[in-house]
Amino acid sequence: MNENEEPQTQVTDEKFKDGILHRLNELRKANIRCDTTLRVEGQMFPAHSHVLYASSDYFRALFSSELQVKEKQENVVELKVLKSTIMEEVLEFIYTGQASISYSSAHELLVASDYLIIPSLKSQTSQFLEKSMNVSNCFTLESFACQFNCDSLRQTAIKFMNENFVAIVKSEDFLILEFNKVKELICRDELNISEEEEVYEAVLTWVKHDLSSRECFLADLLKCLRVFSLSKYSIDRILKKEELVKKSLTCIAIMNTGLEYFLYPDRFLGSVLKHRNSIEKDEHVVLLHDGVEINADAISRDVYCYVLSTKKWQQLCSIPPFIDDDCADLVSAVCFGCVYMLTGVLKICCFNPQKNSWKSKGTECFSQELAEFTVTSFNEELYVIGGHDEYLNAVRTVLKYNPVCNEWKKLASMETGRRSHCAVVLEDLIYVIGGVAGGTCLKSVESFDPSTNQWKKVPDLANARRDPAAATVCGKIIVVGGFRNIRLSTSSVVEPTCEVFDPFLNQWSSLSSPNVPRAACGIVNVGDTVYVFGGYGEGSALDSVEHYDAKCNEWQKVDAKMPEAKGFIRASLVKLPKEFICND
Repeated sequence: MNENEEPQTQVTDEKFKDGILHRLNELRKANIRCDTTLRVEGQMFPAHSHVLYASSDYFRALFSSELQVKEKQENVVELKVLKSTIMEEVLEFIYTGQASISYSSAHELLVASDYLIIPSLKSQTSQFLEKSMNVSNCFTLESFACQFNCDSLRQTAIKFMNENFVAIVKSEDFLILEFNKVKELICRDELNISEEEEVYEAVLTWVKHDLSSRECFLADLLKCLRVFSLSKYSIDRILKKEELVKKSLTCIAIMNTGLEYFLYPDRFLGSVLKHRNSIEKDEHVVLLHDGVEINADAISRDVYCYVLSTKKWQQLCSIPPFIDDDCADLVSAVCFGCVYMLTGVLKICCFNPQKNSWKSKGTECFSQELAEFTVTSFNEELYVIGGHDEYLNAVRTVLKYNPVCNEWKKLASMETGRRSHCAVVLEDLIYVIGGVAGGTCLKSVESFDPSTNQWKKVPDLANARRDPAAATVCGKIIVVGGFRNIRLSTSSVVEPTCEVFDPFLNQWSSLSSPNVPRAACGIVNVGDTVYVFGGYGEGSALDSVEHYDAKCNEWQKVDAKMPEAKGFIRASLVKLPKEFICND
């Protein structure tokens, strides 16, 4: 600092500034020193041109222009776009920086601020409308924001629509949307839905609201669906029952593409199939729990899952106490995205991955106790097949449980009573494979058609198997391992081979074998890959995991061993919310 310069301090008196603004506004209202008049819908509003000039780019351009000769001579500015009911509030803001905004006035205030180029008023009005966003007005506000270049308001409206999609498509505003707006909405990755079926239902609702003029748009809208995200049961139901789809070859082709995703997954190898972001918030995990443990004093209540994306193990909510310690069997299947666990007396409890919690269904079937049976899910119903009674007699019994109605139904019996078998669904048929009958390990296989309630003989396996594991992959069934003898003992012999069944050829053939022969293991298929977990080797439980690559016909070891060695493992593929997954 120069020695002759004095130190300076910047001071600001906000009250002084506010006082001046309010006094200027009082002068305006009293029409004192006003040198211009704004005419809006015939109503006159006196004002000071210098204040208008300093506050609005519109007035700055107007008062600087030599073209507005008439208005300069008369000192009157005609504002034909604006409403007189809103002009006083605009002037109040220009003079004081304050305005009273209500929902009824906000739209006109935003129009005025956009027209007069007053960014701060436009911003505050936009923020008010953003906070007022709801199901009934989001479409209107989004359109309004586009019309007046209000990007923040538009983005807020879009975000609101995405997050509240299920609610907004039930509103009257959705039903009167133009086709392009509907298409734009349903194409978004960000839609907050629990299943793609919700988008399909919205499309049908919109089309049927004005069927005569909108039916022509159905195919274009269905193309925006992620048909591979629909369940195969939904696609099947649509193709069979929805008349609008059935009458259009294009619509049928779109839905058939979705079915091909389930029937022929190998056709989609390398394709980028993007689900909605909300659906992808869940991770695919393999849930494991104990099944039967011979000579165990009590069941293990520990439940683990293998996170496929991270290749790590994680413990989940334990099996609750309403499952008895001395249960002879704990068999499970996935239905409606939940794991349904059945005990030997056919009591049921359910694990909900979305809540990481168990719930008792509080039901049981008949008084007969079963063990070594299978439970399979088909069309969101559970099929309990075979097993043995208290006298170790293999039974032919088949029962169906409907979780929605909480009802049991007895179905046609198998041709052969069997226990310790495996069951799997392929192309609308349930296949039961191997097992034990009397004192014999079985090679026999039969299939059940739920639509006709009939059983049919299937070609035998090459090798008899007790407690094998089976899964479907690429439209075929593979059967892994099993025991060769009928009872578990230290001398039990594991069948090392695998077999594959081709339904088109109606025959079994050999398949490459796992690196470690195993029986009573857990098994799931994930796309073109089959995973096997634990099981029994030669006389001891295993903790190893392997996966089979159907493209290469090759087994590979998975480095992540199970938390503990176990046999008679039950494995289920489910979707677990990422919030329950540890990232350590």
